[in-house]
Amino acid sequence: MKHSRHNVIFAPLAVLLTTLLLSACGPSNNVRLLPPPPLDASVLPAPNAPRISVVTFVDKRQDQSALGVRRDKSAFVTSDDVSQWISRALADELARNGMQVTFALNVNQARSGNPDYLVTGQVEEAWLREVSATDISTHLRVSYALANRQGRMMHESLNASQSRTGLPSGAAADNLMLETLRDLVKPMAQKIVQTIQGKK
Repeated sequence: MKHSRHNVIFAPLAVLLTTLLLSACGPSNNVRLLPPPPLDASVLPAPNAPRISVVTFVDKRQDQSALGVRRDKSAFVTSDDVSQWISRALADELARNGMQVTFALNVNQARSGNPDYLVTGQVEEAWLREVSATDISTHLRVSYALANRQGRMMHESLNASQSRTGLPSGAAADNLMLETLRDLVKPMAQKIVQTIQGKK
């Protein structure tokens, strides 16, 4: 009889401890927007590579104070600049593709360097959602334009989404946002490079 009474006590206790551990190990409300790995020093632009200036994208998100929502309805927030995070990642990806890239805070600063091409854009969505203790999802959406000295060459919108199911961890949200960022900037950079090369 003693044995079954212990089971009755330990079962709810085990469930409570598991719930507390899952909550403690999950992502915090404050999300760090991690940059992609730095450029390899051996990656150098070609001598005659086009000069591109990437201007910090304008933040057009409806709610710029939040980065998403947790399952308890509290907000995910970040102290990092979402627009600079995306724009700098795009500049780095263009450099990885052999372009001579500069990063500018605004169009006037970009034009002062007399680049061959200018990339501008806006962040329309950067959202993180905690579906459950073991499931989170992300969504990024931007629109961007490429222009040369004669005018606009292309304009398009691009989305990237990810979801992850697994054991909760404090870095899960940070890492998933970084993976989604990579999924966003790689095709963006490829399209820009293809457009420039097609105009040569």
